[in-house]
Amino acid sequence: MTAQSLPAGTAPGPVGLLNGVRNLRAFQTDIVGFMIRIAREHSDFAEFDFGPYRTYLINHPDLLHQVLVEDAPKYYKSRLTKELLKPSLGDGLLISDGEHWKRQRKLIQPAFHAGRIAAYAETMVEFAERAVAAWQPGQTRRIDHDMMALTLDIVVKTLFGETLSDQERDDVGRAIDIAQESAGAGFKTILRMPAWVPTRSQRDNRWALGVINAIIARFILGFRATGRDRGDLLSMMLGSRDDAGGMTDTQARDEAFTLIAAGHETTANTLTWTWFSISQHPDVETALQAELKRVLNGRSPTAADLPALPYTDAVLKEVLRMYPAVFVTSREPQEDARVGAHRVPKGRTILISPYVTHHDARWFDEPDAFKPERWLGDLEKRLPKFAYYPFGGGPRICIGNGFAMMETRLLLATIAQRRR
Repeated sequence: MTAQSLPAGTAPGPVGLLNGVRNLRAFQTDIVGFMIRIAREHSDFAEFDFGPYRTYLINHPDLLHQVLVEDAPKYYKSRLTKELLKPSLGDGLLISDGEHWKRQRKLIQPAFHAGRIAAYAETMVEFAERAVAAWQPGQTRRIDHDMMALTLDIVVKTLFGETLSDQERDDVGRAIDIAQESAGAGFKTILRMPAWVPTRSQRDNRWALGVINAIIARFILGFRATGRDRGDLLSMMLGSRDDAGGMTDTQARDEAFTLIAAGHETTANTLTWTWFSISQHPDVETALQAELKRVLNGRSPTAADLPALPYTDAVLKEVLRMYPAVFVTSREPQEDARVGAHRVPKGRTILISPYVTHHDARWFDEPDAFKPERWLGDLEKRLPKFAYYPFGGGPRICIGNGFAMMETRLLLATIAQRRR
């Protein structure tokens, strides 16, 4: 199947001043619902006004492959994304571009080598068992809070080789929440308050950045004092070298902040959706428990066990299909570009939504139904390359996708054996 072709510059969609106002309101009310409607009512390449700004939404795997892979060097992260995330992430991998991004990616990549991350499996399981041991029968718990605390402990231990005190964990968790809520609010509005205006939000943001920066600086200073690789990701990053040398403390801070924010919140959300989905589907829980009983029989899982847990893997793949951790991202062409049959002027924003594509009936039977068994056959081989892309794709595919998949599978296998 090929992407729908239309004459250049005539993409369908709600444009114009009045539609721009309506679209902005709909976007602010329900981002996912708005994008689903645009894609379903218009085309695989839809054009709409977001307030005064012309924006595009692409949804066909062919078009996604073109933007994310074939023409990847022509596209940067959008200016809005950088504007909103730069105060916290600096020039970290998530929002940097060009030669800086290429160098940082090269320096960081060895830290996420399969052999390196496999060494963290024991830590992940240990922290999960410790967390679950504190849960008591009959308790009512905020599972999203529990997953956030657990994945934060894991990312700090694997990233820095350290642990946080209870107070530090609470502070860092709150700080990340503040930073992400501020950025999320920024994406929904056109008029933003200047950073120098002393609003409560700005004061909270400054506190949040101060908390996380102080902890990261402490860990970096500890490594610089010895230069010893302790097996954590930060040691690996700071020890990496190329012809221009290694990372500066500022670069290391930006990447560490990026990994803390992206490496724990997305995994926690995926696990939270997993527990929710299992709770709504007793048949899935029964099948999951049967596999864990057959393979593990109550013992702690290891990285070596994961290939023998296909249903556990299928549950998580289905969660990532229905509730991708990053449900929308954006690209901005650095020169006039063509996407399929359409011209996209330099500087315009292209929205890319895994959520929208993952719920497309052309690629998934009963797309709104939670069916882990769909992944037990040859579906992945039959799907177009970008019909399923929970970690993005192309050169900018999530650098921690292997880490995240190992962590979620191990935590699911550990916790599901001990609690229902």
